[in-house]
Amino acid sequence: MTLIPSAGTPVPAHAQTPADYPQTTSAELWAAFVRSPYDHPNLPNVSFAGYGYSERPLPEPRVVANVRDHGARGDGTTDDDTAFQAALEAARAAGGGAVWIPEGRYRLTQPLALDRSGLVLRGEGPDQSILAFTRPISEVVRGTQGSWSGGLIWMEPGGPRRSRFADGRDGAVVVRPARIGDTTVQVSAADAARLAPLAGKMVPVTWSGDLSLPRHIAGHPSLHDYDWERWRAVTRGQFSWTWANEIVRVQGTTVTFKKPLRLEIRDGWRVTIGVDSPFITEVGVESLSIRFPRTAKAAHLQEPGYNGIAMTRVAHGFVRDVHFEHVDNAIIMREQVINCTARGFRITGRPNHHGTMMSTLSHDNLLEDFVIESSPHHGINTEGTSSGNVWRNGDMRHGTFDSHCMMSFDSVRTNITVNNTGGPGGAPDHGPFVGRRIAHWNVRVTNGKGEWISQPAILPMGAIVGIQGAPLDLKATRLWHLPDGLDKGCVVADMGQAPVPADLFEAQLRLRLGRPAAR
Repeated sequence: MTLIPSAGTPVPAHAQTPADYPQTTSAELWAAFVRSPYDHPNLPNVSFAGYGYSERPLPEPRVVANVRDHGARGDGTTDDDTAFQAALEAARAAGGGAVWIPEGRYRLTQPLALDRSGLVLRGEGPDQSILAFTRPISEVVRGTQGSWSGGLIWMEPGGPRRSRFADGRDGAVVVRPARIGDTTVQVSAADAARLAPLAGKMVPVTWSGDLSLPRHIAGHPSLHDYDWERWRAVTRGQFSWTWANEIVRVQGTTVTFKKPLRLEIRDGWRVTIGVDSPFITEVGVESLSIRFPRTAKAAHLQEPGYNGIAMTRVAHGFVRDVHFEHVDNAIIMREQVINCTARGFRITGRPNHHGTMMSTLSHDNLLEDFVIESSPHHGINTEGTSSGNVWRNGDMRHGTFDSHCMMSFDSVRTNITVNNTGGPGGAPDHGPFVGRRIAHWNVRVTNGKGEWISQPAILPMGAIVGIQGAPLDLKATRLWHLPDGLDKGCVVADMGQAPVPADLFEAQLRLRLGRPAAR
């Protein structure tokens, strides 16, 4: 096997031969993970990703409203906004349920808000039920930035831009250290009483500390000398990170969580648990198409926002069997989107900004069985210190594995075919490109380009396993918002061949559950 660096990239002589970059095998990596599934140095445990932790199938709520019954024509000419809003209001009055959208082409000019738990939009199929939106989000929701905020179907508590970021800083204080992989923490008796009513609910959990906290997330000693003060998320040497977890029970002063801890809890860091649940749940969109006019693609970052589905502060939501056409951004998971699933989606039409976007402390989401036929400037995106996310079973005709800085970590892209044509993003004050344990496992590259996918220097404590169709990219200088240097602890295995197991997420889930995933 010949390792070929990027064209024109200076590579140290010692890094030009396979023997000089340590390699292992997928079998050895997997065996080590099985022995230690929560603290493997390079492979994150992402088996809790997705709706219902991938332990139960996506829901099938009963139909409680039909847009035709409220006057929708579906003839492609009549404005059907009033009918759709009336049908959604009927579903709210029923306490939730599915709004049925029979076959037709529905002309819409306003966003559809799934603003309470249990609301679902359900069509007859992507070729039958077509939502033809005529205006971008920047024209219909004040204050939106069309390049990356908001969608014409908008899931958020209270409606578009109505909710506020939630953290646990004023909540219950964890009083003892804990390890990665632990599911219990200790709080005071008074705080236990505050948390007890939240059993079964998803709550925010916030870590606050000095620079040892982002260095913990970064994972490799080479990041210790990163210019942390340059990152706008760091204020006078202090940093905070908010995750979300479900409280299973509170017994005495012991709080048991559903998901194992992703970070340590150390003396000197303040870790707090929110005393309310700010998320809406069980909201979804399925079996329909979202189409926009075929406009010329706007200049980068000047897109008006022909955006499909946006999710904010949603837990256990879903997108299933949806076709997006002529979008700027298809699916935006932005600001605390937790344990949601997007399955069986397809993006076609003109060039666009992102295929999908994962941003701002969104965790443990699953995007699977997708096809991207459009030409995104970026691709499948992650940013905003998001973690635990999975992209799997994808066919990307264009785009790349796009990290937009802000140190996303502990995530997996697996069993994907990609024509690697896109690029990353993120400004110099947005923090490191990624943090620790980003794994690219069983990826088939169709155009021979390994940059961003099989590039060890940009994946601290990451894993590059079973990349086929592209060599290792050994560029080690002038990296995208990371310190120079090839050795950042990334492991490489099975270059040029399919790894075993073929799908890292599916294998982890089977290991945890002892059975196939719920579908």
